[in-house]
Amino acid sequence: MNTPTKADEFFKSYFTPPYDRRVMNIEYSVLSDFHGRAFLAGNTEMHFRKSLEEGFDGLKADMRFTSDGEIVLCHDAGYTFDANGRITKFDRENFTPIHDLPIDQVRALEFDQPFEGQTLHPCTLDTMLAVCEELDAIPYLTLRPEPWRPEVAKRMVELIVKHNLQHRTIINLFTGVKEAMECVSTLLPGLVYCNTRLGTDALTTELIDSSAADGYKIICICQRMFDTITAENCSYAASKGIHIWNWGAGNIELVASNLNQGVTGFQMYNREANNAVIAKLLHQ
Repeated sequence: MNTPTKADEFFKSYFTPPYDRRVMNIEYSVLSDFHGRAFLAGNTEMHFRKSLEEGFDGLKADMRFTSDGEIVLCHDAGYTFDANGRITKFDRENFTPIHDLPIDQVRALEFDQPFEGQTLHPCTLDTMLAVCEELDAIPYLTLRPEPWRPEVAKRMVELIVKHNLQHRTIINLFTGVKEAMECVSTLLPGLVYCNTRLGTDALTTELIDSSAADGYKIICICQRMFDTITAENCSYAASKGIHIWNWGAGNIELVASNLNQGVTGFQMYNREANNAVIAKLLHQ
């Protein structure tokens, strides 16, 4: 029998009423400027390790399926390459889909900007979960809706179990892809699900009620709809067993405002809004 880790215990208490004022802070994995030193490519092993060194509770990853059945982590559907064949800024009009590439070819790809002298490569879900297992972190895994694929869910579940992370994994579903939840729940019951809303979706009591009825434990609101987060809505959500998260808070002032309203989680671009800062804001 495995001994619960610190992250396991935090995860369990976070989703067990009555909720205290703990906040879950997930690092958002996209191309980022690392403290003004250099670009650190998102969805790389270096990015994940550096994020956890910064004090984040968990790691967000967007899952993409290769042509031969492995999961690679990438925010976008594919890669855009520079003249030297290295991964550069994504161009929606000019990219190679990941589902057209075998895993060995993806692993061999390089990003166009090294970090601290190291060449960076795309990261698989297997590697990312190994980092979460090693460093006691929470995986926050996004099943993309364009379209989501049952094969991805099956492979994802295999890897979650392989790394013994079923006790602290969150599955993120955009705008409530219910068939994906049903598929994953059949393969691995007991996971926590987040209902992430797009930029036109307001936080309402109707959304909270429907999310609770569907079995979600988190509603994450896009940055374009922050003004629909209110203390009343957050309190109502808590009464229904749901945490309200903010996706894309860009500055400390917005983080502080959200905390005062009752937000209990973030998908965070801003590395300065780390756990130490959030703890200080909570106790002011």
